[in-house]
Amino acid sequence: MDDQFDTFDLFLDDTFSGTKVYRDIPLKNSRRTEKRAEVPAEISAMKELAFTPEAYWKTSSWLFRQQGLFMKDYTDDQPFGEDFAVYYPTYRDMSTEQLRGYFSWRTIVRHGEFPDAPQPFIILYTYELINLIGADSPEEAFFLLRSHIDNYGERCPELQKNSAKWLTDFAAFYQLPSELLEGTQDFDFDCSVLTLYNWEEKDDDELFSAVSRLSAYQPERSAMYEKNPELFKRALCKSYSAVAVYFLKNRKCTLEEKLFGKLVEIKHRLFEGAVFFDTEPRRSFIYEVSRIHTLECRSGEWFCRKLYGNRGRNKPLGEIVRTVDSALRERTGDLHKLAPGSISSVYIKLITKTVGEVAEEMCRPPERHIEIDLSALDGIRSAADIIRDRLIVDEEEDIELVSAEETTSLPETDTDSPLEESEREFLKALLDGGDWSGTARRYNVLPTILCDSVNEKLFDIFSDTVIEFDGDTPSVIEDYAGDIQQYI
Repeated sequence: MDDQFDTFDLFLDDTFSGTKVYRDIPLKNSRRTEKRAEVPAEISAMKELAFTPEAYWKTSSWLFRQQGLFMKDYTDDQPFGEDFAVYYPTYRDMSTEQLRGYFSWRTIVRHGEFPDAPQPFIILYTYELINLIGADSPEEAFFLLRSHIDNYGERCPELQKNSAKWLTDFAAFYQLPSELLEGTQDFDFDCSVLTLYNWEEKDDDELFSAVSRLSAYQPERSAMYEKNPELFKRALCKSYSAVAVYFLKNRKCTLEEKLFGKLVEIKHRLFEGAVFFDTEPRRSFIYEVSRIHTLECRSGEWFCRKLYGNRGRNKPLGEIVRTVDSALRERTGDLHKLAPGSISSVYIKLITKTVGEVAEEMCRPPERHIEIDLSALDGIRSAADIIRDRLIVDEEEDIELVSAEETTSLPETDTDSPLEESEREFLKALLDGGDWSGTARRYNVLPTILCDSVNEKLFDIFSDTVIEFDGDTPSVIEDYAGDIQQYI
């Protein structure tokens, strides 16, 4: 039999059809005769780790770490150009060709080059760094991980999606200084929110930067900001402060709690979405990312306390910024009008008033600088004496004094109420503890509409809302109860 072909000759004596000769037919090589690709000894030894007695009762994350540490210094030069998909990729999920391709790509990356690679390669290398494979210290692994995210985050959606929480978990697990997280999404969000929490202590630049970082309506893209950035910045900061003060005086929560919620502690899964083996599961410590973000390990169980919900750009804050932009355009008249944000009319009036004060202050012409020449005072006195002597007459004119009662008349007080009958009756029911709901039904008006109408009409008088809601129940603010009587 030839090495390339199997030869089979058959002579068949057929009395009906005559003698036929079956000639040589080439056959393809079988898989058993195909020459197998060479498997490096290190890769073979790594694969055998999965079949050791210890591996049978250990977790897959333990096996991954053991195989990774075994191959941490391995290099190769066998590229693998095909793309493939593997969820939670580990070494045992890849063929020999794919493994050689991965280690060849990793060798190039470790030399400072960052070529394109299949998605599983990018994720597998991330898992290695999280488990300190290929790094001598947690600090080195952290900087390698940040560099890896910078170079491959945009090319790998899964890495981009998880990068912020993996970096935070890495710093917490290995107890690295929280300053290393500066520039990450979680850290920057916390710093910006803390700036808003402490708005009284911050200057305009700090406050404006924090609002710009968190607001869904981005002020830097506004035509009004481009035209007069200093006016916009000042108006925005003063308006935010005014609304924050209003919340402190008239609401049960702060403006920041209204925008971002309250701190909540929930159980935390460390390195969620990654293959990670915890080498020290029974520890207890608290790691502070910031004053509003902590991670705590309690005998191996992790808990996270932070502001949950949307940690991206904030829409309610964006409505406040949009209202400031709208009020500035209305005030200056330089640009086309913009509808205010979707916020309460009370806040719109407060912001409009604040913006007007800022615009008047900043657009006021500078005061004149007056200098007095003291050396000329003597000449002025001499001239005044001459004029006085010329004006002196022999007899002084009688001056008729008119009593204050005859010359002064007090203006009549306008006791007319700005409120309509339905609003006065509703307000009276609230003050007297009556049936305010029945009053609203009698006039076929919703209580909330009556409350908004009363607040809006009396805002110019009291510079504040006079009716607030506790759940679904309206009530007159106690400080204004006495003064409101005259408008009923």
